[in-house]
Amino acid sequence: MPRTRSRANTEEKFLNAVLELVAQDGCCALGVNAVAHKAGADKVLIYRYFGNLQGLLLRAAESRQWLPSLDELLNSVKLEADLPAAEIIHPLARVLTHHIRADRATHQILRWRKAEANPLTEHFSKQWKEIWQQLSEHLSTGLDYDARENWKRLTELTALIIEAELCDERVNTGCIDLIACGIVTGRVTQEATTNEYLIEDQLPTNLL
Repeated sequence: MPRTRSRANTEEKFLNAVLELVAQDGCCALGVNAVAHKAGADKVLIYRYFGNLQGLLLRAAESRQWLPSLDELLNSVKLEADLPAAEIIHPLARVLTHHIRADRATHQILRWRKAEANPLTEHFSKQWKEIWQQLSEHLSTGLDYDARENWKRLTELTALIIEAELCDERVNTGCIDLIACGIVTGRVTQEATTNEYLIEDQLPTNLL
């Protein structure tokens, strides 16, 4: 039993070391020697417990939820019925941006995800793509094809802009409003499991 506890404690030290290194210096700081030094443990144990560094990074990636769930995101803002699309997407974007900025490791992984391919960035990218897809599907439930496609484009654009801002790039968020102004909206509900949307108009929309 003591040996089991010792292994669990050491594994936790390695996992914490990975997150601390990423938070401090990004994914470029990750290496067997650096992680072992940060954890205060023999690097041989990385191979023994995780197979290799990639195995350790995979365990670290799967050890937490990097982004809020759709329900958590929707419940974090007050979305009233019949709001224009821009007044729906902006509050949700602000919540997601704040969530990422509040956790240094998450913020760094987002910044590194297109420059460094490893289990951490790949796992985060999967969750990043999923939350925007889920949001688009939820907000466009019950609408016609054109409206659903426009919501898809709007959420994809918003994701790109948020990522650019989090990477300290100067962007013009006004393009979100330009696209959002032509989008049909339904009655927005807070719960992701509720599909009670009523279409206000069936006007044809496009992004041109």
